[in-house]
Amino acid sequence: MDVGRRFFMVMLAFFKIIRWPNLAIIALVQYLIRFFIIESLNVPHVLNHTYFFLGVLCSITLAAAGYVINDIYDVEADSTNKPERMAIGNGLTLNGAWTIYGVLNVIAIISGYLVAGAAGFQSLWMLPVVAIALLYLYAIDLKKRVLLGNILVSLLTALPVFLVALFDVLPAANTETAELIQPIFYVISAYAGFAFYTNFIREIIKDAEDVEGDDQEGYRTLAIIVGRNYIRYVITLLLIVLLCFTGTFNVYLFQSDVVSSAYLLLFVNIPILLTIFRVLTAKTKVDFKKASILMKLIMLTGIVSMVVFTLALKAQF
Repeated sequence: MDVGRRFFMVMLAFFKIIRWPNLAIIALVQYLIRFFIIESLNVPHVLNHTYFFLGVLCSITLAAAGYVINDIYDVEADSTNKPERMAIGNGLTLNGAWTIYGVLNVIAIISGYLVAGAAGFQSLWMLPVVAIALLYLYAIDLKKRVLLGNILVSLLTALPVFLVALFDVLPAANTETAELIQPIFYVISAYAGFAFYTNFIREIIKDAEDVEGDDQEGYRTLAIIVGRNYIRYVITLLLIVLLCFTGTFNVYLFQSDVVSSAYLLLFVNIPILLTIFRVLTAKTKVDFKKASILMKLIMLTGIVSMVVFTLALKAQF
C-alpha cells in the first residue's frame, strides 16, 4: 500500500474514532451559549475569547478521549453491533488508538488547568482528571451495568453546557451583577438538564439497538434485562415525561412569544411524537437506529432553541 493511501486511511480512522461530528456539536453548543446568551444579552463574564477557546478545547478533547477508550474496550462488541463503524483494525492499530487517547487526555488536562486559573477556580483544575477517570471506568465496566453507564455518559454529555455557566458566568457574580447573572445561570443549567435527559433516553435506545452484541459480551443493560419488546414501553414512558415538560413550556411560551413557541412545536415537540411512534413500532436494530437518530436531532434542535429565544427576546425591546 502506498504512503498516501495509508495516510488517508489513518486519518479517516482517526476522525471516525473521535466522532468528529459529535465534537463539532459540543463546540457549536458552547459557542452558541457564549454568543447568543452571554454576549448578546450583555451578561457579565470572565473568560476572554482565548480562554473560552481553551475551555471548548478541553471539552472536545475529553469527549474524544472518551470515544477512543470506549472503542478500545469495545472491539468485540462493535464487531457484532456496528462493524462498519470500527476504526481499530480498519486503518488504526490498537497501539495507535492508545497513543491518541493519551495525547487527547494531556491536552484536556492542560487546557482545563489554564481555564480554571483564568476563572479564579484553580482548585477545579481536577475536573478533567475526574472526567477522564469516570470515562475510563465507563469503558471498562460501568457501561455493562444497568443504568449506571447511561446516567454517567449523560451527565458527561451535559457537562460542557454547564461548564460555560460555571467557569465563564458564575465567577463574574457579585452584589451588583447577581440579579442579571442568576437567571442566566438557571437558563444555562436548564439547557444542561435538557441535554442530560435527552441523551439518557438516547442511551437507552442505543442499548436496545445493540442488544445482540452487548449480550454476547455479558453486558447487563436495561434493554437486555427486559428485552426489546418491553424496553419500547420504558423508552416511550421517558419520552412522554419529556413531552410533558416541553409541551407545557410550549403552551406557556405561546402567550408571549409565538415565534419561539412555533419553533418549539415544529422542531422539538413534533419530533418527540415521531420518536414515540418510531419506538412503539420498532422491531429491529434498524428501527431503533432511526429512533436514536431522531433523538439526537431533538437534542440538537432543543439546544439550538436558545438562538431563537434570544433573537425573539431582543426583538421585543
